[in-house]
Amino acid sequence: MDERYIGLVKETIRELSDIMNVSIKDQFKDAIKSAMGRSVRAKDPMFWPAGMLMLGLVEARKKISDEVSAKDGALEDEPGGLINSIDKAIADHLALWNDKYGSRIDYIDDALSGAALIKLYCQLRSEGKSEGNLASSCEQAANRIYGYLSAAPRDQVGSIVYNASRSSNVFADGAGQTSMFLILYGNTFGDDNAVELGQLQLLNFMKYGCDKKSSLPYHGYALTVGEGEDARLTVEKKGLLSWSRAAGWIIMGLSQVRAVPELKSWYDNLSKVLLTYQMPEGGFAWQIQATEGHIDTSATGMIVYGVGSSDGRPADISDTIAALWQNIRDDRVINSLSSCDDFGVHYQNYGHFPWGQGAVLAAISK
Repeated sequence: MDERYIGLVKETIRELSDIMNVSIKDQFKDAIKSAMGRSVRAKDPMFWPAGMLMLGLVEARKKISDEVSAKDGALEDEPGGLINSIDKAIADHLALWNDKYGSRIDYIDDALSGAALIKLYCQLRSEGKSEGNLASSCEQAANRIYGYLSAAPRDQVGSIVYNASRSSNVFADGAGQTSMFLILYGNTFGDDNAVELGQLQLLNFMKYGCDKKSSLPYHGYALTVGEGEDARLTVEKKGLLSWSRAAGWIIMGLSQVRAVPELKSWYDNLSKVLLTYQMPEGGFAWQIQATEGHIDTSATGMIVYGVGSSDGRPADISDTIAALWQNIRDDRVINSLSSCDDFGVHYQNYGHFPWGQGAVLAAISK
């Protein structure tokens, strides 16, 4: 197994194990950002940056296991040790969430962690370990997240609102994460309602959150209904067209769809459109159409992870995978765009962030 890949996996394990340990220096930085009205890290072990790390590790676990099986080998030495380390890191993270945070779910963004845990549950089940402690913890976490999403506020057409205490906005982030989780949850645990709710998030975003000319998604939208005789449904599309991580969230959600022709067609078409915007060196810029802009490794990883091909053949992403490897230093993914504060608020800060680390590992693993 490639030593570079092993190093990338080990670093991602370390980052998941350390994600809730915030230094005094970083706490001070967060306090300054908060005073300026900027977003800061959530005190939530299931928030999407941790979810992206777990997704990367779960996909790495599958890749390692599949490679060993293909060679009729045993899970021992380095591969077996990596799988055990991944399982322990995720088990320890779930124990932290249960013991210190009361298994609390705070945001719809926690759905990404749930999707990763369902994928891990399915791997464990295929290994005959569905009755083990880790599989049980994954299932319990998935049930809690499903309960939260089932009760979450929705707009007039059934879309889960991103932050209902502040607005009625529907974000691509939320639509992609919740649909990915709900469809996985429903298919894994036999809940048709979950699948239908997940599909609805995508169908609504396709109808209300996309640009008619280019078919690319906006960052989000909001619906309003007039009063009295003017009771029409009005759509306001918001944010950039198309912020690359928004496109990444949507394509990741669509990648779970199998049985809805309308969504399958959108998945194929959007995959084809996105691939036309690869930068000359193979990656994707922070804004999908800015092919001469700055690469965003987090968006690149997300798009590569989710993208398919309209003709049923694997897309040619070899240049993009090579570009991702070129943006890894000392096992750490660099050139990831920093967090987004709101529609259209994208600070052009690039560096090493957990969402880049996890997304790139997931892409390279898949």
